Amino acid sequence: MSSVVEYNTQRTCGVWLFYIGSIIIVAALLGRELLIQPFILGFGFFIGYIGIFSFPYVNRKLAYGKSSKFQDRMDNLSVIVNVILCTLCGWLIGFSDLRLLWLCIFLAVGFHFFGFYFSQGKVMLWLAALTMINAAAGLLFASIPFLIFALIDGLIKIVFGVKMLQMKQQVKKNKADTVSIS
Repeated sequence: MSSVVEYNTQRTCGVWLFYIGSIIIVAALLGRELLIQPFILGFGFFIGYIGIFSFPYVNRKLAYGKSSKFQDRMDNLSVIVNVILCTLCGWLIGFSDLRLLWLCIFLAVGFHFFGFYFSQGKVMLWLAALTMINAAAGLLFASIPFLIFALIDGLIKIVFGVKMLQMKQQVKKNKADTVSIS
């Protein structure tokens, strides 16, 4: 029976989550009246994306192989959904209520993690749920400073990033049996 490798890029995704969680924390700590410093977040995102996903070194070092075409399509669709949702947040909310804007962006980002289930596994469902719960709590509990929710968001991503960096390769032996290879 031939083996089909699943979730080949979990460790690469783990590096990204650790990195972007750290950037969110720094941007929030330096955000002041903007709550999150957009230059730090945007520039950090750009540098990290290029460094982690565009240059082959990180993926070659950490990935167990390539994602399937279906997984790549789902990842791309998730990114497109995220861009659309975050853009809608900006258009509909604007900049008059930055707390609402950033928390809705956190909510949209959490939602887009659901699509990565196909390339990263069940861990992404937990990440999506926890980041969305954190964002919803920030919307519900307006008396708690935004910085607390931003720090929690970043820490959730860092913890999941570390967890994903430690994941072993998953090989599907048959439809009912998935084993871990050391």
